[in-house]
Amino acid sequence: MGTSSGAGGWPAAALRYLMSLRNLSGAAAGLVGVVVAFAGVFGAYWPLAVAALYTAGALAAPPERVRLGGAGAGRTPRDLRRDLAALAEGVERRRSRLPGAASERFDRLRAKLADLLRLDADLRADPDTAYELERVVRTDLPEAVEAYLNLPWRFAAGRRADGAGGADGADGAGGGSGTDGAAGELCEQLDLLEASVDKAADRLLEARARRQRDHTSYLRARERTAPLDPPGGRGGRRPEDP
Repeated sequence: MGTSSGAGGWPAAALRYLMSLRNLSGAAAGLVGVVVAFAGVFGAYWPLAVAALYTAGALAAPPERVRLGGAGAGRTPRDLRRDLAALAEGVERRRSRLPGAASERFDRLRAKLADLLRLDADLRADPDTAYELERVVRTDLPEAVEAYLNLPWRFAAGRRADGAGGADGADGAGGGSGTDGAAGELCEQLDLLEASVDKAADRLLEARARRQRDHTSYLRARERTAPLDPPGGRGGRRPEDP
């Protein structure tokens, strides 16, 4: 799914950090340290003091809300494939924060969506199914993952589906999704979305099979009503041909 920092590699990751609230908070605290250092408070240790203030400010900053989805431009399968790729990139950058079971479910669902969104002609012929997939890609799936990632870290980490954290239900003895708490909710949401996408796939494939059957029926009917000799005489030759 790309590099460890997503598309763009480390330059993009560095740019995101420079623009983050965490860096701005740390820089503000460090600037205060520089001002105090000019007053001679820290003496020869002022660089260490400034670095410590920057670190403290960065750690004290509230976490920024994760935003994975949004109203993309256009509604064609190509537009949705682009939005799905952007969503997958955003999830990849935060994969370490997802429960293992949810991460596997997301990958499986993303692959199914990607396959269906390649059926351009089928989706154009079935606008209802196309809209349903659009809603999954642009609304339902991003919101499900965002809700989990925006939980306080300690709360979410204690309920990882892969057993990390050792919270109640982490050993898989809980509900039907094998998890408990926030991780279980996320897994259940992904299961429901996958079931919806599977139904959409069945409708598209059934419509394609129906078109094949209709074409077969048309060819049979045409064969039954076709004249024995095509226009122009026996064997397709015109009467004046030798």
